[in-house]
Amino acid sequence: MQYNKIELQTLTDGGKAYIVDWGIGNIIILAALVLIILLIILLVGSFRKTKREQAALLEKRKLNDNYMELETAYEEISTARNELSLKYDELKRSKDKMQKLAYSDYLTELPNRLAFTEVLDGVMLTLRNEEVIAIMNVNIDNFKAINDTLGHSYGDELLIDVTHRLKQAMDDNDYLARYGGDEFVVLTQNLTDIGEYEAKIKKIKKIFDYPFVLSMKEYFITVSIGIALAPKDGKTTQVLIKNADSAMYAAKANGKNTFVYFNDSINEKLMDKIQIQSELRKAIENKEFIVYYQPQIDLNTEKIVGFEALIRWNHPEKGILSPSDFIALTEETGLIVPIGYWVLKSACSQLKKWEKDGFRNLSVAVNISARQFKDQDFANMVRDTINETGINPGNLELEITEAIALLDLEYSVAMIQKLKDIGVKFSLDNFGTDYSSMNYLKRLPINNLKIDKSFLESVTDNHSEQTIVQTIISLAQNLDILVIAEGVEKNEQAQFLKSVKCNKAQGFLFSEPVSVDMASQVLKKIGTL
Repeated sequence: MQYNKIELQTLTDGGKAYIVDWGIGNIIILAALVLIILLIILLVGSFRKTKREQAALLEKRKLNDNYMELETAYEEISTARNELSLKYDELKRSKDKMQKLAYSDYLTELPNRLAFTEVLDGVMLTLRNEEVIAIMNVNIDNFKAINDTLGHSYGDELLIDVTHRLKQAMDDNDYLARYGGDEFVVLTQNLTDIGEYEAKIKKIKKIFDYPFVLSMKEYFITVSIGIALAPKDGKTTQVLIKNADSAMYAAKANGKNTFVYFNDSINEKLMDKIQIQSELRKAIENKEFIVYYQPQIDLNTEKIVGFEALIRWNHPEKGILSPSDFIALTEETGLIVPIGYWVLKSACSQLKKWEKDGFRNLSVAVNISARQFKDQDFANMVRDTINETGINPGNLELEITEAIALLDLEYSVAMIQKLKDIGVKFSLDNFGTDYSSMNYLKRLPINNLKIDKSFLESVTDNHSEQTIVQTIISLAQNLDILVIAEGVEKNEQAQFLKSVKCNKAQGFLFSEPVSVDMASQVLKKIGTL
């Protein structure tokens, strides 16, 4: 049976159902299949879309994660960069600080030896044929005495003050540095007029005309200056600096407070100085020093009242050398301390021998250097020497110069008084060559005042000199100070000194300094009080 349409028919079991025509059924099935396929396609498309969206979401999440990682890394890098920048700045500051420490003097903040040497190296390498430069070595005179007396803190204060003053004397083409200790150096370029340069030297000396205030007191300071010119005096840095240094020492040898230009003879003298320094050390070991004695005469009785002990060096090749040939070097090297002690002990021992020979009222005078006098153990050393030799301390006279006494007046007064308390007497030597002020003279508890021989050279025919000497004697005696005239060589001088009531005299008129044997003979010949 064939169905061409949809009809409602009764089934065999009595039920009813729609009967679909075959053709229509096929159409329905086909439509269903198409719908299913479409549905599948839609589902597949939807699935793929979902997968793409999930993949895109996942990718987005990954991108977000990567972005966060990049941002974190960027922040870390930025932090690290900032830290590195800070470290760099710190290292740069540290380097600048180290550079300053390496090339600057910590005390004065001037360029130091290293900085000066490098600058001079550069200048010497580029020095033109017609160009002249100058090196000036400025050294403070007696700086060590200030350090030893007042202490290093005041010495540092003086160096700072000196720096300020030197800066005032500098020009634009000057390079000032502290070369070390009490030594300053000045490099001057493009030197064309030596007259202008000497005006600069005088300007530097002029700034030291005014006193420096240290420890609430005024001190007058001088400088010795050595100058070397390039290329004349040296074509390398080291040679030029060495020659300027040699010239400075020559200025000191000339009496200090002056300036000297380098010349070849200076190095020869310096080598001689080094040789003598070496020989001095051997002289102590070989016992080459001897003591000469010059009698001191009472002008009223014309009898010997004492001797001044004067050191001599019995040099194995040069013979007998006077103190002017070597004492300054012993001061510089510190050898003056053991040599000075030996002179004191030798003089005291000889005084004891003369006492045993019956000359009990005889005195002996011993010169004391600044180095010895400023030694804190000086008083004990003198006391021990007196006890060891067994002399009467009242017969020992110690001589110091005006310059030594005034270097630290308070210390000098205390030290003199300490030794006077045990009976030792003191003489002020070379009076009239330095300050010559009665104001300080009345403060010093001295027994004798020695008028320098320079006053006696023309005293017999110079009324002004006569007045000065007479005034000194009168004022000193009013202070209960005895007066001794040094360097008396003529009878006219002795007669004048007697007329103005000078107490004692010594000089070639009576006797030159002689050996101990000759001194004993002179003593027996002239006699004592």
